[in-house]
Amino acid sequence: MSSTLHSEHIWRNLLRLADRLSSSGITESDLPSRLPLSQLRVVGVIYDRNPSGVMLKEIADELKLTPGAVSQTVDILVRENIVERTTSPTDRRAVLLKPTAMGLKLKEQHSQKVDSVMQTISKDVAKEDF
Repeated sequence: MSSTLHSEHIWRNLLRLADRLSSSGITESDLPSRLPLSQLRVVGVIYDRNPSGVMLKEIADELKLTPGAVSQTVDILVRENIVERTTSPTDRRAVLLKPTAMGLKLKEQHSQKVDSVMQTISKDVAKEDF
């Protein structure tokens, strides 16, 4: 299948799933609470590195953002008790960012909700259409 045909196939299926979502009766309260994309991207990097933690500069490098922008986002996530700052066990000057227990619990709840919604809207879609 050519790249163009493959892209069209993916878009067609994505639109089909979007239609199913809108007609499924699933309400916004059934979906995970929404973090702004900037926070979601930072949380994703931190949670992918759990439990070892990640330094702010590593997040900035991976997301191609300035350390200042990441720092502002992390400040919000710390205030919301989603991530925490900890001291590196190998370098006391270095600060690592890790998910909090509450953040991990929220992640699990969100994963379950997303899985449930995806199962609902894709139940009759053939696996080869994904």
